[in-house]
Amino acid sequence: MAAQILPTVSQGHMSLHDHVKHDEAEVSMTTPSKGDASAQPPLGFPASIEAPTVWSAGGKVSFGSQTLELSQAEKSEVEEALEHFMSLGLDGSDVSRENFPLPSLGPRLEKHAVDIHQGSGLCIVRGLDAEDYSAEDNTILFLGIASYIGSQRGVQTSKGAMLTHVHESGSWTVPREKRHGIHTNGSLPFHNDMGCEVLAMHVRNCAAQGGGTYMASAAAVYNAMMKANPWAVHTLAKHNWPVQVSRGSSPFVLAPLIGFQSGNLVISTDPSRLGPHPAIANNRIPDLLPAQKEALALLQQAATAEQVRLPACKGDMVFLNNWGLLHARESYEDDSTATRHLVRLYLRNDELSWDIPKSMKTPWEASFGSKARKVVNRQYPVAPMPEYMEPKFTNGSAAFIMEESSDEDDDE
Repeated sequence: MAAQILPTVSQGHMSLHDHVKHDEAEVSMTTPSKGDASAQPPLGFPASIEAPTVWSAGGKVSFGSQTLELSQAEKSEVEEALEHFMSLGLDGSDVSRENFPLPSLGPRLEKHAVDIHQGSGLCIVRGLDAEDYSAEDNTILFLGIASYIGSQRGVQTSKGAMLTHVHESGSWTVPREKRHGIHTNGSLPFHNDMGCEVLAMHVRNCAAQGGGTYMASAAAVYNAMMKANPWAVHTLAKHNWPVQVSRGSSPFVLAPLIGFQSGNLVISTDPSRLGPHPAIANNRIPDLLPAQKEALALLQQAATAEQVRLPACKGDMVFLNNWGLLHARESYEDDSTATRHLVRLYLRNDELSWDIPKSMKTPWEASFGSKARKVVNRQYPVAPMPEYMEPKFTNGSAAFIMEESSDEDDDE
């Protein structure tokens, strides 16, 4: 079943032209006209990308080499590491490679960390059944294994959530339209979790029907768009996209959605963070330009054409390069026997981390940079919230940090 991907069109009244500043960082090459198939790429970008990250549905993708199937000995090693950590009497937030020793499995995980950053961009760890462990033990296992992929964990909300449950409860009374997209059963368009480097997801349970996760190689999407709509690639590379970052006096920054840095195509986009947001008063975030709306729709179309369904099973731990891969979700239905439940971490590997264009770093700062370091009370909830509290600031795709300017409730 293919994901139903619908482009998000922002609504607003303020013109983007009122805010655009053409500085030295702006992509300076003239944007080609529509239908110009011979157009050159944006300044500093290649005409096409040939790399291990370029894969698509048309290439008959097999995830065998990206799937790390645990042997019985490795399962025992993981459980021994869990027992060792629990014996130390530490808080769950203290899990690290040093206190979660995996002498045999660890080197295999580290090799997959290299592939996540320099190869395909994906790793699936398979072989642990989530039902065999308590909620607390599942959390420790996830944190312990994830520490070999990326030792630094990113902040996901300004209240300090380090771990998020992607889940919908039938007991919640807040209407779906007032929740985050990750806390509903609706489809989500192709996006990145803006600010995250390696997106980690533990599949605790799958939906009764639907709920598949789809991925698209950003490099493959770039190549397809350069062939069919090079003008849209230029539009995506311009430094004039209004990205929501705050509820304060400066609620947005102008940034590109794609960059090319140190040989890597970097993408950072979430349709629900672009343009005006209804919770921002007085239309202080400008609307997208018509060309931007069309380019965003073409990006969704290209990603859908290149998409591959993630072959994730219950119990899997999935790690993907969030700078190089887009992901989307199809709608789903739960029932009394199956309730979709994923647990999410943001990771960073200090040794393998990609260089990111300065113009795209504002969301990253909130998760891993100077903004993140100011968050003191870091939280690792082991179970989903029993009652959903309606946030004052919501968005459609992934939950994200809003810089605090008051004591208002956070977005999560």
